[in-house]
Amino acid sequence: MTKRKKRELGGTLEVDGYPLRWSLKSEQIWDPAGEHVGLRLSVERSDENHRELVLEYPFRDGGRIERPDINLHTLEGDIRRAMAAGWKPKSRGRPFFFQL
Repeated sequence: MTKRKKRELGGTLEVDGYPLRWSLKSEQIWDPAGEHVGLRLSVERSDENHRELVLEYPFRDGGRIERPDINLHTLEGDIRRAMAAGWKPKSRGRPFFFQL
């Protein structure tokens, strides 16, 4: 069995005055035991080192492992939802995990 290479996805954007960079943390993972994990993205400030945001998307069951494309408009909205739920880009500490 060959292991698939992780895609190199990432970019920058600005949300509410904060310069952010995002990158692919992990692809969808299908587990026979039923512990399916969806796509995960890492978001951090690009100008300073502060608290990381990990956006966890739900597992999409389409009969095979999907590798969805990232829509920047949707990503910006998801980051705003995480901010409303308590992620503060200027705070320090452990990564903030936000399930969508």
